[in-house]
Amino acid sequence: MAQQSRTLFFMHDLPQSSYVNPAIQPQCRFFLGFPALTSHYFNISSTALSYNDFATGETHIDLSGIPGKLKTVNYVTAEAHLNLFSAGYVYNDFYFSFNIAEKLSATAFYPKNLAEIAINGNDSFVGKTVVTRGLGASAYHLREYSIGVAQDVDWNYQWGVRGKLLFGKANLNSQSSGIRFTTERDSYDLLADWAYQINTSFPLAIPQVDGEVQLDGIDVQEINLFKYLLNPKNMGFAIDAGFVYRNETVTWSGSVLDFGVLRWKTDVNSFTSNGTFLYEGVTVNDSFDSDEFVETMTDSINNQLTVLLEPVGSYYTFLPAKINLGLNYEFHPKLNAGLLFRTEFYPRGAAPSLTLSLNTIQLDKFIGSVSYSVMNGSFNNLGLGFGIGGKSFMFHAVSDNVLGFLSPQKAHTANIRFGMHFLFGCKQKQRGFKYSGPGCAGILPD
Repeated sequence: MAQQSRTLFFMHDLPQSSYVNPAIQPQCRFFLGFPALTSHYFNISSTALSYNDFATGETHIDLSGIPGKLKTVNYVTAEAHLNLFSAGYVYNDFYFSFNIAEKLSATAFYPKNLAEIAINGNDSFVGKTVVTRGLGASAYHLREYSIGVAQDVDWNYQWGVRGKLLFGKANLNSQSSGIRFTTERDSYDLLADWAYQINTSFPLAIPQVDGEVQLDGIDVQEINLFKYLLNPKNMGFAIDAGFVYRNETVTWSGSVLDFGVLRWKTDVNSFTSNGTFLYEGVTVNDSFDSDEFVETMTDSINNQLTVLLEPVGSYYTFLPAKINLGLNYEFHPKLNAGLLFRTEFYPRGAAPSLTLSLNTIQLDKFIGSVSYSVMNGSFNNLGLGFGIGGKSFMFHAVSDNVLGFLSPQKAHTANIRFGMHFLFGCKQKQRGFKYSGPGCAGILPD
């Protein structure tokens, strides 16, 4: 689930900002990302909890306050984007770009009511039926080839689109109609039934006995790394689109990212499970122990869990789309203030965020941004971004929450993007252009 960088969105003097808005163009005629180090991105995030929310010390774990901090559906995400090669060229008013990237992402999602049952037992659900629909996981590894085009229509308006050809390498994707829990009013017995399907595209050795999958015996087959990395059969496509619209002091910008789909065809397996189990309920009056409850309930599920391997030729997955909408106000010839609304679409829900930033404009050897974000259920997100170098060569580093590295036990988000690039033909590109608003190039009006 690609988070990308909110701080990067308003750093328009940095060519890599086109990753989050394809309408952005570099100020020089030719752009070349440093091979294998053009711009790499790493992120880990949790939409509800930090380490300090359940660990009050090095040896003490306190789960009692967890349910009150959870949302209806909660997410934990880890991802990495490794850009292998990037290049761009300006021709007349058009900017053409090309990029190759390896992308890995893994997301686990879990519902609040399931955590409540696991931590507090089913006492608060007596006589009720609870349906849980937000439990699952999604993970993928893919290679992305993208071609983009952006245009300066006039001084006020820029647009850009980027098409992406995707080649999937590995995938895990869960699908569920939910888990239904019913607590009997008289006996406190907990009755649960579920229907799950997990699709995978990865070489697995799967033992079966009488048609049932032996989960503890599943193993990874020997992988031919060359064949794995060059596998062309799991194809997909995606599109990014963006715009910039400016007047003398205010600039609007926005983008839609990763709107696309993949079809998985190689080493495909589909695991299904439809089952029920009955657990003798306990209440607070029974000296409830959450660890013992979870262990006993897990044993009960395992004893009654039946997993079947279903034949399937292929399946589809959608990329997690993102929407950005930003506003810049230029209050100084070298500075502007930015406001960004961003929404990321997860399975079973969406995660909105808000970012305020202060950004430099047209400094010779330095690009800078300071940001503050409300995201992933946290108000403690201070971002920093900079580019150091000159017109021909620059190193950059951007993070949405540097506090995630200084105090990781309190953080919901920790991410960083870094890399270096070359720019050529800067004087030719700058002729006839005025730099305004967020630092974007715009053709002077007649």
